Amino acid sequence: MGSKRDKDVLILRSEIFNDLVFVKRVLSNIVVNKYNCKIMNTKFFVFFLLLSLMPFRIQAQRQELTPEDLYNWPFYGQGTKLVESHNMFFMKEAKESNGVMIVSPKSYGDDVVVRYDVMTLTPASVLVAILSASNLGKDAGLRIPEGYDGSMKLWIEDVESYFYAFRNGPHNFTPFIRKYPVAKGEDPALVSYDKNVMLPGVFYSIEIGRKKNDLWLKVDGEKILETTDEKAYGGGHIALRLRGTAGEYAACLVRNMVIIQ
Repeated sequence: MGSKRDKDVLILRSEIFNDLVFVKRVLSNIVVNKYNCKIMNTKFFVFFLLLSLMPFRIQAQRQELTPEDLYNWPFYGQGTKLVESHNMFFMKEAKESNGVMIVSPKSYGDDVVVRYDVMTLTPASVLVAILSASNLGKDAGLRIPEGYDGSMKLWIEDVESYFYAFRNGPHNFTPFIRKYPVAKGEDPALVSYDKNVMLPGVFYSIEIGRKKNDLWLKVDGEKILETTDEKAYGGGHIALRLRGTAGEYAACLVRNMVIIQ
């Protein structure tokens, strides 16, 4: 986990450097008359004002989510959610379930990265993360019908989104990134991997992300999928989905979630 934080620090340091370069350019364009103290005072005021705003700018780009934060995301489907006593978020579907999921109350833009650790607790568990989920069209909001039962129909027909499936061997698939909805007869898969890489009972570090048209999936730091969508969606909500197979229920633990935008 330390290596990820180091990367984040390097990114933030790079952005601070870019901000300082910008400040320098702004100040270099201010023509200072050595006899005009007011201009000199303005120069220093602009410099220190921009410096003071940098921490807020950096803080706004990284959101660390606790298990309690995830617990407070809206939960859909027949199942259970709770904050596990060892500082993890737990989610489980009931046997009669059509899948369970949590959905972010907040909408994010088209430049976003989500990182977290996840463990499947049953061999039948299928894990999916969703980016940029929104109503059809240019509306970045997300309307989920009252009484929604957690089934897939809503997500493949009535919501625009990117599906990142990274633990889906129980459904006889390998990891993929899909785009929904699609016209009848079209393949929703943007890219697929050639093998499954996740076992139950083991924590894996997941990163799903997009930067405008570019999308990718990492497992334990390895980028196993990347693709470009020339007709990319705008921003939207984030969701974590869980589903079992063959009548067996699914369950998972989530920890250390970070959203960077």
